[in-house]
Amino acid sequence: MTPRETYHQAKIEHFIRRASEFVRMGRYSQARNTVDAILALDASNGDGQALRSQIEMTLEELTHRHNGNGNGNGHGNGHTRRGELVLCVDQDERVLTGLGTTLRRHGYHSMGAASYDEATEVLAALVPDVVVSEVNFEAGPRGFDLFLWMRSDPSYKEIPFLFHATRIDREILIAGKRFGVDDFIVKPADGEVIAAAVAQTLLRRKRVTAE
Repeated sequence: MTPRETYHQAKIEHFIRRASEFVRMGRYSQARNTVDAILALDASNGDGQALRSQIEMTLEELTHRHNGNGNGNGHGNGHTRRGELVLCVDQDERVLTGLGTTLRRHGYHSMGAASYDEATEVLAALVPDVVVSEVNFEAGPRGFDLFLWMRSDPSYKEIPFLFHATRIDREILIAGKRFGVDDFIVKPADGEVIAAAVAQTLLRRKRVTAE
């Protein structure tokens, strides 16, 4: 194999690893773009084709899921498959991966976003049942901007919203409670804590709707 061919193969392998990481995070748009780069380098690449099929099947399932109702039957890893879609917004990719894994183990669908812009892109395509977002990002609009944007749009204003942050200052807490943030979770919190908070938030909303 020539140096050029070696570089070409290494580049493909890097993109495959990265696309797989995006899938685990639930960042399917980024995963699809990375798969496109793989297939542009090698249209017959089996790993790239398999990833593309996986991504498209997942997005089709999310598009046609029963919004917020779950399917009421079947099991996933010992847990009832609920069917609700949780959008996790966090700039830390490790957090997205961990949360996505735990939520899917509990039967939820999960999508991830690493910024305000990425989150709004997801929301334009799919309406989640719950949003879990960190408060502060290193650059760009903050989690509270995402919350206010959603509350100002009739399509999203009733979606439960949870904040996940290393530090929740008094002003954010007061403003959040005033405007209707459903819960605040202090980092570091493992995925089980967040999954429990999501379940309780959905249950509270269901009870309020039924009243």
